[in-house]
Amino acid sequence: MRENLFAAKNISVIKKAFREYYFNQSKAIEEPLKMEQREFGFAHFGQAGMLRHLSFKSMKELDAMLVREAPSDVYCSNAYYRIPTQQPMQEKQWLGADLIFDIDGKDLGMPCVPSHSYSVCINCGYGSPPEKHKERSSYSCPSCGCKKADYVSIPCSKCIDGSKKEARRLVDFLLGDIGLEHSAIHVYFSGNNGFHVHINDDAFISLDPQARSDLVGYLSGTGLMLESIGLRKTNTEDLFSIKLPKSGLAFGWRRRIAERLKIDMASAIKLKNIVNQNGGYNAFKVELDRLARDMGVRIDPQVTTDVHRVFRMPGTLNSKSGLSKTKSSDLNSFDPFVDACLLGDGKVSVKVKTPVKLKLKRNSFNVSKESAEMPTYAAVYLMCKGLAEAN
Repeated sequence: MRENLFAAKNISVIKKAFREYYFNQSKAIEEPLKMEQREFGFAHFGQAGMLRHLSFKSMKELDAMLVREAPSDVYCSNAYYRIPTQQPMQEKQWLGADLIFDIDGKDLGMPCVPSHSYSVCINCGYGSPPEKHKERSSYSCPSCGCKKADYVSIPCSKCIDGSKKEARRLVDFLLGDIGLEHSAIHVYFSGNNGFHVHINDDAFISLDPQARSDLVGYLSGTGLMLESIGLRKTNTEDLFSIKLPKSGLAFGWRRRIAERLKIDMASAIKLKNIVNQNGGYNAFKVELDRLARDMGVRIDPQVTTDVHRVFRMPGTLNSKSGLSKTKSSDLNSFDPFVDACLLGDGKVSVKVKTPVKLKLKRNSFNVSKESAEMPTYAAVYLMCKGLAEAN
């Protein structure tokens, strides 16, 4: 469906805005480490799929391509290869891969999402405003009767705050539990509704998919064992004993669980009472799993474990929004709708598919009329979302 969102007029306007960005803001694009060992990929407006297995020797060469082609999306591999352009993948001769985490706002289940999700008919493109308490399964296009739609979300500040919360939690784990230095952790707004956390530490480059999966499991709290906090099951059904670990409850998940349960090394009797109050060993295991899910980090496991993945390149534009993948040195003050909104202020006339509200560059837009003239950055945002067409 996304290819259909970009009609010829839209493509012309968006590509012009993207080309101007890459011409004027080339310094905003970060040069990846060991650039000559990376695989690059590009997507183009109105075309399905991605062109991969490309290589660039210098940023000057890449910058020239960006201005010439104005691609919809620009990707760079987390992996290092001896021959990055070679196909198939095993012929590239893998040398290692950066560790990167993906926090996607759409995976967080934010309760506010229905209030700012617009439906766009996949048949005729008719747009409808957010409808409260209406099931998507009951959708019927008011224009053509089609029963299927794309649902387009314009993230609100609560959505971004939810993603920020997960990013902060991840950084806390990486610093306190994994032992990384602040200087090795780089947080980026993805350009749409989430954050990428890049780790710059040679110790992680050689990790294979299984090791990365184990790390994801730890960070998300998957498979936490009751024995880790001193709870041991006996041979009798649902009976247990308490033997707090000699190494204490001061570190890692032990510390987190102990703080949540408000126990310490002198709390054997209290822990026993807590388990019994929850219904015994098996019932408490279910409760501990729930606590771990609540306290762990919600990251995309497939993204982190894939050692051949291409990621959006820092400083490049996201075709789902026209916003830039931008480094956030301070999550508290970072505002993606200001700091990552870098397209120009020129005027563009658009036809809006449905009344829509958004806020970009500290300017609020409440478009109720079908036709409107908007700054380029706002017009492109709505066109990328599939909610407007160029006049």
